[in-house]
Amino acid sequence: MNVTSILSNTQITEKVQILVVEDEYILSMNLQETLELLGYTVLDIIDTAETAIQKAGELLPNLVLMDIQLRGEMDGIQAAELIWNRFQIPVVYITGHSDKSTLDRANMTFAFGYILKPVKEQQLYVAIQTALNRYQREQLSQSQRLNQLKNNFLATASHEMRMPLSNIKMTISVLENILEREGILNSELLSPFESVAGYVTILRQQCETGLDLVNTLLSLQMIDTDAYPLELTSFQLQDWLPHLTLYFRELARSQKQIFQVNIPQNLPPMVSDLGVVTKIISELLNNACKYSPPDEEIKLTVQIIYITKSVINKDDRPGMTINSQVPFFQITISNSGVIIPKKDQSRIFEPFYRIPYNDFWKIGGTGLGLTLVKKLIECLQGTIEVSNIEDCTIFTVLLPLSLSDLSS
Repeated sequence: MNVTSILSNTQITEKVQILVVEDEYILSMNLQETLELLGYTVLDIIDTAETAIQKAGELLPNLVLMDIQLRGEMDGIQAAELIWNRFQIPVVYITGHSDKSTLDRANMTFAFGYILKPVKEQQLYVAIQTALNRYQREQLSQSQRLNQLKNNFLATASHEMRMPLSNIKMTISVLENILEREGILNSELLSPFESVAGYVTILRQQCETGLDLVNTLLSLQMIDTDAYPLELTSFQLQDWLPHLTLYFRELARSQKQIFQVNIPQNLPPMVSDLGVVTKIISELLNNACKYSPPDEEIKLTVQIIYITKSVINKDDRPGMTINSQVPFFQITISNSGVIIPKKDQSRIFEPFYRIPYNDFWKIGGTGLGLTLVKKLIECLQGTIEVSNIEDCTIFTVLLPLSLSDLSS
């Protein structure tokens, strides 16, 4: 099979970048020509092992074609071992030596393939593609193993942390009750420095912060392993939201912020997980209150919108898909006086990512809140987007009217 027939039966979807390490000039030129005809990109041609290691670190190719016998003190096998250990770049050997001792040495360096000289086009192509496919499989397998280890660690660590924190919280409550019964908690006879209530409040707040973090980690781990339980119930947003927003209305008032809620009274019932919807809206409102300066406005708006979706026809032509106008709840939470830069909008839902405000430490947080919000919304088969209008940040959440209908 020649180069033309290989190319006619193969489509290289992405340009694979290759570093060639070969000290025979004519062979290196032939290799470059063949590789480029096959659709690969040759980043450079190197003739010593020492330079190959340096260039591999600088150029970070997808693959290295390495001659074993090279001029200089170091041979290709030594170079390949260092390149793999330092940069995890797969190496395919080009060699005129097929003796057992050479192959045994090469096998100890995580070799991804061998090509015997003289190099033939088909062998070159097969060796490269086989090496790249093997590398991708191994990287995927390693990534899956690391993810499993991470999930196991988070689950175990979170459960181990949750129990002592819960015990601490219960102990604080007992202590608070005892001190209040003895008249010590808010005694006016004590100086501000001796006030017990202030210290108890600090203990409670820090304990609740720790519990929130642990619960968030547990929720993320359960979602990632498809083990997050949903309990569907029917409820009216216009009846439930005013009760949920009482706390945030008072919080905004204490921070001299303006808090508005706009909910139509004729909304249809929502069939979803009430606890999950509560977490979503509470986290978004909490962020709005946290980041809005005094005298700025925080607004919660709910309305019904219709989105065109392809659905399965269950009537006259069963099994056929048709375009249909599907109703969704659009829940918008906006706050003025602060915007999220365009470059950060695509990253704010990443775990532990936080926008670099000047008062980073004053605001606090873990960088997991919006990550959990997005994953919870996806569990409810909804979407979330963030945008800016003038000096206002807007989070737009779309949730289906009935999760049970979509599930069926």
